[in-house]
Amino acid sequence: MIAKEEGAAKTYSELKKKYISLKALLSVIGVNLTDIDEIKE
Repeated sequence: MIAKEEGAAKTYSELKKKYISLKALLSVIGVNLTDIDEIKE
């Protein structure tokens, strides 16, 4: 059970880093993210 939770946390952390990088890239090229950003913290 603990191993699954640790794996999920690691996966979430990696996906969050990729999401932030993608969001930054899209912002730089001028994509308006306010309409498509559904992930809220």
